[in-house]
Amino acid sequence: MKMVETEFTEFTEEETKAFRENFLTYDLDKNGILEVFELHQMFESVGDTKTNAELLQIIKEADQTAKGGIDYREYLSILVKYKKGQLHSSLWGDFVKIAKQHDTSKETGKKANVFEQKAAELANEQQQEAKIKAQAAKRKQLQTEEKEAARKEKERKEKVAAGLAKLKANINK
Repeated sequence: MKMVETEFTEFTEEETKAFRENFLTYDLDKNGILEVFELHQMFESVGDTKTNAELLQIIKEADQTAKGGIDYREYLSILVKYKKGQLHSSLWGDFVKIAKQHDTSKETGKKANVFEQKAAELANEQQQEAKIKAQAAKRKQLQTEEKEAARKEKERKEKVAAGLAKLKANINK
């Protein structure tokens, strides 16, 4: 991220350090992008809740790379535009206010939006169900393979027994 910061000479070294720490604090999954859930957490950390529509509007206006979220470069661009007076929406004022503060004592990421929790639970249940189905299919395949191996072994033993009986008959003649 050092390379990105060198492009933003509008800020002091201390400001860019605080912005980087703040960005990383809210980037809960550490993928380098602030997505809707993380923006929810960001606003909720200061007691301000935003609707998904408002957060999607923020992302739409800031996301220059079409990644579905705000990466660090876009995060700094927002702060530069706000500093230059190019952003006037109250959403941006709230965003910048939060971006400029850095308080690691606040717990972020602990409580999710109810809909996101339900979606995660459903996805988890679907994954578990798919896993159980895959395990059942594997067991069935193994059982089929075991039956086939047992059938082949029985055939082999019958051939060996028939061969021995033939040999015995030839010896007794």
